[in-house]
Amino acid sequence: MVGQPDDLRVKINANTYDFRQSVVPYTNHVNVRTNAAAKTPNFMVDKADYIFGMSGNARKKVHHNSFKKLVDEVCKDSNDEGVVAVRKFLDQWKPEKSVELRDWKEMCGTHGKWVAFRLQGDRCFVHERPEVRRLWRDFLAREQAKYPEGVSFIDGAAHPIQLQYAQFKFGSGASLVSFNEVAYESYGKKRGENAPISVDAEFKSSAALKYLLRSRTQRIKIGDATTVFWAERASPVEAFFGQVMNPAQDDAAAAEQVRAFLEAVRAGSLPNDLEADREINFYILGLALNKARLALRFWHVCSVGALMDRLRDHFDNLAMERSDKDIEFPRVWHLLKETARETKDISPVLGGALTRSILTGECYPQSLFQGVIGRIRADQRISYLRAAILKAVLQRNFNKEVPMSLDPERRETAYLLGRLFAVLEKAQLDALGNVNATIKDRFFSAASATPASVFPRLLRLSQHYIDKAEYGHVSDRRIAEIMEHLDSFPTHMSLQDQGLFAIAYYQQKNALYRKNESKTEGEE
Repeated sequence: MVGQPDDLRVKINANTYDFRQSVVPYTNHVNVRTNAAAKTPNFMVDKADYIFGMSGNARKKVHHNSFKKLVDEVCKDSNDEGVVAVRKFLDQWKPEKSVELRDWKEMCGTHGKWVAFRLQGDRCFVHERPEVRRLWRDFLAREQAKYPEGVSFIDGAAHPIQLQYAQFKFGSGASLVSFNEVAYESYGKKRGENAPISVDAEFKSSAALKYLLRSRTQRIKIGDATTVFWAERASPVEAFFGQVMNPAQDDAAAAEQVRAFLEAVRAGSLPNDLEADREINFYILGLALNKARLALRFWHVCSVGALMDRLRDHFDNLAMERSDKDIEFPRVWHLLKETARETKDISPVLGGALTRSILTGECYPQSLFQGVIGRIRADQRISYLRAAILKAVLQRNFNKEVPMSLDPERRETAYLLGRLFAVLEKAQLDALGNVNATIKDRFFSAASATPASVFPRLLRLSQHYIDKAEYGHVSDRRIAEIMEHLDSFPTHMSLQDQGLFAIAYYQQKNALYRKNESKTEGEE
């Protein structure tokens, strides 16, 4: 070895690095590390345990010997300069010298870095040399001959069948399909024979999925679901989709691009660089860990054009009167946060269910609506996002037409009561000024759920506030305009009506405080 190992990482900030990527020798047959991890090395590229025979101050003789054995088995009598150099290093290296290497603590251990070989003066790694790649392909062909023949579920043809499905980095590792107990096997078949897939097909699919799970632009985490997505050919929509669903909070330039993209989508068009991709297929896969296996949360395939139509419909459902400070295009995570006091309390399955409803155009999960109503009851706060969520669910799930802003002509009892509650609160504030607790803080939950028990009392109190306020006659007129359309106060209101009540309160309150220079001080 010449000098110290090269650190090929590029430091982005204090704890973030960009790594150099390389196509490495890989096969499930030698790469699935379970209980026999020490005896399942990779070829030419691996962790410090295998290459240097040490981890921290502990010897890893079995790991090192298994790595050497695989190199010998693959390369046999090869005279390739790179192979000869690697074999010479493995024969002469003294493991105890490892602790003297620069950055040794970072190189080894559970979170250790990958180590590869490179000849001095070469630009490529040893495993990238043409002769070494040929040796590996020949080895794989010999190994594949050892697999049992069977009919693959993928194409219905006879192939060598993979017995061990790939593992993915979810927790300690998990497979999409596994048969790790005899009880799960049937008809005398062993392991992967119970769900047969060819060696080639399993390798290609698992390698592609692992690539997506490592991607920074084609992978997002929503709730307990990790979602990956791709188009059938390279397209800018792949980068936009991740930002639309769950944006990078610190990338202002990307956020502006996404906003322009969504404005075009809302107008029913696509940016010029995406118009040619309208008919290509877009694939979305949601995965979550379920004990030792990966659970398929959702799988959706549609054209890019259809995907844009679903996104437009989703944001149309959410459209609500807002201030300049409110988020114009709220993402999935923004919506989920409105269902719980703290992020750790968000339902782990709600993220996947909400994402699926957005992508398919199906009903929103009812737990989204219930979660928002629960938070309103808990803290008596009706924000733009909460009102928008309630509107979206009522429109899509229950076919209710809900306006974006106040509609004085609407006559549903729940809507009128929400408006009335906002007017009564305004009458109190006009009379008393800012107070520690308004009628909203004390009575909102009861008023929206059991109006008959609350509103008669609030109306009696309002007469006191009207008499005391300088412009009490304005509040009196507003109350009268609403009351003339109410015959009685319901004893109970359904959850749907409670949502409509909250929306009406939000819209009426916005209308009362909206700046309008043409109004008099009393009307303000």
